[in-house]
Amino acid sequence: MKNLLLILAICLTLSCKKDLDKKLTTNNWNIESAKINPAMTIGTKSSTNYLELMGPASCAATTTLTFSEDGIFTSSANGALCDRFYDPKAAPATWSREGNQIIISSMTGSPYTIKGNKLTHTTTFTSGGTTYTLAEVYKAK
Repeated sequence: MKNLLLILAICLTLSCKKDLDKKLTTNNWNIESAKINPAMTIGTKSSTNYLELMGPASCAATTTLTFSEDGIFTSSANGALCDRFYDPKAAPATWSREGNQIIISSMTGSPYTIKGNKLTHTTTFTSGGTTYTLAEVYKAK
């Protein structure tokens, strides 16, 4: 009986892993929100809504993430001048999953977290002597 329970537990664990990977790879993940803390000022506008600060046609506001079944990760945007950031000679970024953490090879220090139909990604950067924390939320489409 114990062996049967052990086998069942292993099968359930592997099944959940595959289900989560399938959720990642069968959806495109579009930016839903981006909050910055503390509030950032651009020109005369100050806000914690990073997408509002960048504008609706910006690279930040049009970002889509894709996770392929073969482990390739892509981030694309169709805002003005977004193609300036693309390097055709760069090696493709890859993704792997550890539990609900999605690790991207090009940014191993800040994994994405998946919960339901949402991916969250938090990064910290310094600009003009101020350290900002940017929390982005992506939704499966």
